[in-house]
Amino acid sequence: MLETRKRQRIPSENWEDFMLKVFSINGSPEYLIARIENISELGICGTLELGISISEKDKIEGIIESDLTRSKIKYSGKIAWMKETPAGIQLGIKFDEELILPDVLIARSMAAA
Repeated sequence: MLETRKRQRIPSENWEDFMLKVFSINGSPEYLIARIENISELGICGTLELGISISEKDKIEGIIESDLTRSKIKYSGKIAWMKETPAGIQLGIKFDEELILPDVLIARSMAAA
């Protein structure tokens, strides 16, 4: 099934100071950090290290955080897809609720366009 993207993605060069942190997988405490590839209000793509135990459809919770801008965005969602790459495990997360992205990211995306 071909799914069209409903929102514009903000690519990774605008997210270099942000990290995707996972605090819970299926209700069990966990602590993982992923590099962000792109994000929209509806979902995020990130890359984890190889060897981490996570599966499609897992429910996760955590924050998207930047020390530079002092931004913290809480999220919950599920793993929509996964793909192993030389850089690690690339995964897509579909948020349970639409996020409100901080002004700093909206400004960065407009500057990059």
